[in-house]
Amino acid sequence: MQTSRQTSSGSKNAYEDEDDEEDDKSELLDLAIVGAGISGLMAAKTISEKGAGIRFRLFEKSAHPGGLLGGLKTRWITPHHFHAMSLCHELQIPLTTVWRQSEVSDTRHSLLSIGPFRELSHDTQEEGFCSSLRALLVRLESNRFMVELDCLCTVKYIASNAQNMERFLQKKLLFEASRRFFRFLIKIGTGFYPCELTVATCLRLFRSMSSVRDLFDMLTLQNGHLHPVESPTWDTLIERLVSRIGEEHVNYSTNIVQLEITSEQQSEVVSLTDGTGRQWRARYVILAISCLDLVQISILPNEPLYYQQPDIQLGLWSMANFTVRYPAPYWRDHGYTGCIFCPTQCLICYESGHNQLSGTYFSPLRGVLNDTERHLIRDTILRLLRTNFSCRTMQKPLDCSLEVHPIPFYFDVFPTFERCIIFSSTNVSCWYRGFINGSIQGGIRAAILALLEIRPQTITFREVTDMQCMHFKYFRQRSALERVWYSLNLASVSRLVAGAGAVLLAYGVYRLLLKADICSWWSNR
Repeated sequence: MQTSRQTSSGSKNAYEDEDDEEDDKSELLDLAIVGAGISGLMAAKTISEKGAGIRFRLFEKSAHPGGLLGGLKTRWITPHHFHAMSLCHELQIPLTTVWRQSEVSDTRHSLLSIGPFRELSHDTQEEGFCSSLRALLVRLESNRFMVELDCLCTVKYIASNAQNMERFLQKKLLFEASRRFFRFLIKIGTGFYPCELTVATCLRLFRSMSSVRDLFDMLTLQNGHLHPVESPTWDTLIERLVSRIGEEHVNYSTNIVQLEITSEQQSEVVSLTDGTGRQWRARYVILAISCLDLVQISILPNEPLYYQQPDIQLGLWSMANFTVRYPAPYWRDHGYTGCIFCPTQCLICYESGHNQLSGTYFSPLRGVLNDTERHLIRDTILRLLRTNFSCRTMQKPLDCSLEVHPIPFYFDVFPTFERCIIFSSTNVSCWYRGFINGSIQGGIRAAILALLEIRPQTITFREVTDMQCMHFKYFRQRSALERVWYSLNLASVSRLVAGAGAVLLAYGVYRLLLKADICSWWSNR
């Protein structure tokens, strides 16, 4: 009897699943949003708050929302992030500065942070005057070149420059340590090595991230970095966004792999297909996903023009976000704050809590990692922490969590494709691209573009102008002093000095030869 009941209930559930699939195929959504990260959730929030009866649904490939929030570029915000600060104020999320144990310590000596040029002193046993001078020149050269890049990229129109970025670094920078620093910064910031980019393309990517200085400051712990009081991983922000939207509008564990544009009744309809073959239909689609996921989706019948992708055979490919907890702050006992930015070791680290370090390690390993490779990355991270902080007990943590992802990369696409597919993250749609603030902007802009097609009467003039003038909230004119500072180039000065020295040497040899000829002529006479 029980078996027959189970059979009947099982057949009933099968019929219900089939009915749900038929309902999904027959239902025509006004809007489908692919991706339930910050960008997708902001687009859904903007749509739902209009109250215009728009039928929409979010599709998220993982089992939870949030995307890569809390990773390399999304650990914190600053007071300059206008849209992120406004959203936290609207959702009543209190913010606090990121934990810095060194600020509350009672040590009598100042604590040190390991910067990108500290490894210069490791080449020699004794740090003499020459090595100290060289380290100072490298730091000055790197800061000057950072100002130069910021002055070149924070303009309305970036000049066309097809020169290779790697050759540009070699031309502008005198020291190899400076070039190594910028190669690492460009790779982890844009996803590309300098040899894969032109100067103009690299500057456009930097402009979408506000500036090179802002990129560097966001990757390292600085005074004024903020995160939620209740949840440093921004879980509170995600929960409140989902509650505003409604759980019933989100489909989890749904990996959209194909979009097909068809014509029905003189209008465009997009069919969405997931990895299991299940389908949905929508009039408009917002792709609120990373560039890495974007290239995995097939768009039929014609695909949009995507720009270049990183060469996976070059150097670093994956990043491991880690959190290590210890019984005590051993690094503080050895005179360190816990902050590391080391390009030669591909390591970024900061103090994230009581007796706790977090950061990112960049690895050349590719694809899905097995347990052996994950243990190798874990052991490498602990070994680097022990080496940098000169403390053997750093290799014996209480707990070590690890999440491995591919290094995100960025390319530009037009904001819309065939007017029915909208891209939420492009160079022209957000400022601080890749950060929380940029994701919020991209979601808002994508929602406004969709509403202009679906319910244009719900859009206000202020929303349209805010979307068009989004960059002006963050644009900052460079001062004359900064422009003079970036014009002082050590590499150019060194080449000028070398050229002048060669001329003087040639002139001296000429004078010697001339004098020798005169002397010989006098002696013969």
